[in-house]
Amino acid sequence: MKIYIAIPALNELDYLPKLIEDLRTQIYQDFKVFICVNNSDNWWDDDKKKLICENNVTTLGYLKSISGIDITVIDKASQGKGWIGKKKGVGYARQVLFEAVNAEATDDDIVISLDADTRISEKYIKSVLNTFQKNKKALLLTNPYYHDLTEDERTDAAILRYELYMRYYMLNLLKIGSPYAFSALGSAIAFKTAGYRKINGITPKEAGEDFYFVNRMKKAGEILIWNDEVVRPSSRGSDRVPFGTGPAVIKGIAGNWESYPFYDMEAFEKIGKTYECLPELYKQNIETPTDDFIKDNFGKDIWTPLRKNFKTEKNFIRACHEKLDGLRILQALKYYQTGDSLKNFIKFSREELNIDLRDDFNFEDASINRLNEIRDIYFEREMILRKKRSIL
Repeated sequence: MKIYIAIPALNELDYLPKLIEDLRTQIYQDFKVFICVNNSDNWWDDDKKKLICENNVTTLGYLKSISGIDITVIDKASQGKGWIGKKKGVGYARQVLFEAVNAEATDDDIVISLDADTRISEKYIKSVLNTFQKNKKALLLTNPYYHDLTEDERTDAAILRYELYMRYYMLNLLKIGSPYAFSALGSAIAFKTAGYRKINGITPKEAGEDFYFVNRMKKAGEILIWNDEVVRPSSRGSDRVPFGTGPAVIKGIAGNWESYPFYDMEAFEKIGKTYECLPELYKQNIETPTDDFIKDNFGKDIWTPLRKNFKTEKNFIRACHEKLDGLRILQALKYYQTGDSLKNFIKFSREELNIDLRDDFNFEDASINRLNEIRDIYFEREMILRKKRSIL
């Protein structure tokens, strides 16, 4: 197995050198780095964006000066080489990177996806290698993550609220036994080239490409959700993509959390109870708790065709899960969302994690220390369940 590191970079001169130093200190050094420095070509003519282009060009110069690390630099930033039209953003940068690796890697090689402002421990690359060596059938790893705080109170409050949203989502999916209980952060995934080839690569998007990539990989085979080492993504706000951590921090600072609700626990339970119906559905059609969602989104009976096409119960159940995949789960949660987001969080924190939260708890008045304490309880429970579940 050879290790490849894939890093998109946009306006990262202040952050990328720190990641490069993290790579220098790795206890496992048999790896090759691919970095795509990128921006839209028309930004050179935009006074507000030109500084980013200049930052990227300086980054290109910095990368040329690096010695002692095997780095291939892909220039999608210099004037005349940037993105044209709608093909732009981190999704296309990742595709360019992954395809460059794919051109020289073998099926057993591993690609570690990072962001330029991510931090990793000296054991991280070795831990990823060990995890795949122990789980030879696995195609992909969604690595545990943990955001470091910044000492800026507004930023820290926003990143903690966002991280709690993600962990609440993950813990509820683990609770109901969902095959799609994963956190898809582009800075915290790794995969085998064989898996990449099996799903015909990544579909580039301006944002969210990591979620769709992991969702497709799960349908192709086993994915891992546990590793001993955590990745530390950046906590900074950013508007470089339409959604994700950076935009969430910006929205959170402004008090806008509509896009990141704590979904009804009852909605997760409906999905879990539907899973329990699958063995009987293999035999005959029966009512399920999500029939209204299925009818409104598929417009017809989905069980009979699956029953006809998949002749064993095991294959039928797998096909059902592929039909009701990670994207459909999210749609179902939105469909059934009727309760109060904050009350959902308070209820789950009390009942599942034994956190002492008053009825009048709110994120605006909670101290950073208190939010961090709650985050750590969520993190510790998630790590326990990730390790227990290990493989999806």
